[in-house]
Amino acid sequence: MLNPIRKFIEFGTHNSLSDDVNRRIRVVNMFSAVGMGLTFFLGLRALFAQDTLLACVLLSASILFAISHKMQSMIGAKQGSIISAMVIIVCLMSLMLILVITGGNAGTGPLWIFTVPPVTMFFTGFRRGLFALTGFITLVIVILFTPDNALLATEYSYEFKTRLIYSFITISFLSAFYEYSRQRSYSTALYLSEQFERQARYDPLTTILNRRGGQQQLEQEISRMQRNKKPFSIALADIDRFKSINDTFGHDAGDEVLKQVAEVFSRRLRTQDGLSRWGGEEFLFIFPETNEKDAKLVIEQIRENLSAKAISVDGKSHRVTSSFGVCEITSSISLTTALNLADQALYRAKRDGRNKVCAASELTSKSNL
Repeated sequence: MLNPIRKFIEFGTHNSLSDDVNRRIRVVNMFSAVGMGLTFFLGLRALFAQDTLLACVLLSASILFAISHKMQSMIGAKQGSIISAMVIIVCLMSLMLILVITGGNAGTGPLWIFTVPPVTMFFTGFRRGLFALTGFITLVIVILFTPDNALLATEYSYEFKTRLIYSFITISFLSAFYEYSRQRSYSTALYLSEQFERQARYDPLTTILNRRGGQQQLEQEISRMQRNKKPFSIALADIDRFKSINDTFGHDAGDEVLKQVAEVFSRRLRTQDGLSRWGGEEFLFIFPETNEKDAKLVIEQIRENLSAKAISVDGKSHRVTSSFGVCEITSSISLTTALNLADQALYRAKRDGRNKVCAASELTSKSNL
């Protein structure tokens, strides 16, 4: 019993959509179910009572509620949920106007209009909801207070009309206040979540990805490689004699060097390439769908750019260099192995005199010499 209900409510939701969109889709589904069932029941009741006009209106509304549920699969979940919500609101408002005009069952029809403010505010948001509710209540006032009740098919007392309007305005105000507060709270929570996510993935000093962010990008490239069977390459970089910079000029100077080196590294990269601060003065480059040879050419250019650039620290220019180790990752090489090979190549570049680039493929050939 619960499984069909759960499927109906979850219809159209997807993990790729945001929590807010999925929540809105669920509410559309629930409201469609309640609206469809209630209007269908009341429509049958009106039909048995031989109130043909009211029965047709209610049964038509039931069909529209059912259509609004199906729209999410016909059009697409995100766009479909918006259109479905609009259908629900238009259907609801139209039904309420008809109930106000006809009086519904024993003149109690107008009491249903209090469902309009919270539903409208939830589906359309604060600003659009205010416009929609203003238009709706204006139509209700015109219908109720047209001279000689020319637009009404029933009779209401003046006291009932005025209290109905005052109560509706009060409910609308409370619904608007709640929706405004909800939107502000959601926006604040979303902003804080984005900031926390950024702090968790980015290095605050250099503003590039930190080790965690780099690890996530590596995992994405591994998944891409497994899909398209194309290798990618990584490179580890370590600033030469960085400890002496800290010891001689202080840690503030070392931080400034790290920031400027990160800027030099970033300039030569493509949009799809990755750069992260791997730890201390060590950086990790990621080159999607790039073999070792091409990656090494790019790293050579980056090495030359860095060694040719004078880095200014405390008003003095310093020549800073870096050593690099490059490794290609294929389906036959694990990530751990590739990082180890890149680290070995980096160590070889350091041992060969620093300010050099060494590829993992050169390790075996050089060791045999």
